[in-house]
Amino acid sequence: MQNLNLLQIVRKRRTGPRPAQMWLGLGIVLLLCGVHAGWQLWQLQQSTQRLQTMLAQAERQEVQLEAVRSQFVEPQLDTRLPEELSARERDNRELQRLIAHLQLLSSQRNAGFVAPLTALTAQHPPSGLWLSVISLREGGRHIRLQGRSQDQELLPQYLQRLGQSPVFSGRDFARFDVQRGDDQLLHFDLSSQQKDQEDADE
Repeated sequence: MQNLNLLQIVRKRRTGPRPAQMWLGLGIVLLLCGVHAGWQLWQLQQSTQRLQTMLAQAERQEVQLEAVRSQFVEPQLDTRLPEELSARERDNRELQRLIAHLQLLSSQRNAGFVAPLTALTAQHPPSGLWLSVISLREGGRHIRLQGRSQDQELLPQYLQRLGQSPVFSGRDFARFDVQRGDDQLLHFDLSSQQKDQEDADE
């Protein structure tokens, strides 16, 4: 009879990482953790330095602010300021009126006597009134009219029409002499100045 050995030794297969691989993996993990921890520590140091710098700047600015506050003097309203402002405004108004008056005089001088003579001609009645003397001085600022009229109503009407003209608008006659002559005509003498002023000018 043949003997059969049915007993066989079966070796178990090992699965999973070997111890050397596990130690290697653990070392890599520890190395990565160390690198990450070092990077975090460096970031923390940088943030701490920036914070200290900002705190130092804030302290310096606080010191400067306190110095400025200690030197600051609150402005006080000058009680004379409103009066001075009112005086300046009055001076400005007077200056503006003077400028307007000078511009008017300049325009009158530049215009010459054409505009007043044209207005006298345009408003002159067709008949019954004659102008014998027309005197214009200072660029038409002072005017003197002498003449005769057949009707006592013609002269007021003529003067009213002249007053409506832009050239003579708002102008008043300081002297108004009307007398009836031997020829039964009304002799008139109108002037924007008094007689003594005209004599002084002459």
